[in-house]
Amino acid sequence: MTTTAKMPTAAKLVAGVIFAATGYLVAELIRPTFSEGQPLKWLLPVCVGVPLVVGWRIMGKLVGKRYGASMNNGLYVVAVSIISVTFVFAVALMIKKSRRLQYDGPMEALVDVFAIMLEYGVLLLNPMVLAVLVGGGVIGGLASEWAHRKFE
Repeated sequence: MTTTAKMPTAAKLVAGVIFAATGYLVAELIRPTFSEGQPLKWLLPVCVGVPLVVGWRIMGKLVGKRYGASMNNGLYVVAVSIISVTFVFAVALMIKKSRRLQYDGPMEALVDVFAIMLEYGVLLLNPMVLAVLVGGGVIGGLASEWAHRKFE
């Protein structure tokens, strides 16, 4: 591996910023769907931070192909971000439940992580949220490819 692979590039920066912005918009769109009294202090940092890192690390490496492939890669980054964010929140909720002794054993807790991920994933089935996710993925992919061609 060359040392330039770890260097910051314009494509990585653009990807990180656009996918973080997409995460911010999704967090603001799903905030009203949570029940009253549910703590949401980590919603915005996780929904922005995870896509920022995923966009930087994954999309930044996938540029240099056709624009069509970059759109597809942008949607891939959105999918990885969704899975990662829902996993983070599901594990956090599982740990909270396990401290309250709501599980009979570790396997039940582990299985519940995936059930919680599914519950959180259902929140994303709003047409507006889906439009933001698809639009952010396509724009993030195209803009990353453009930045790669323009500045490198």
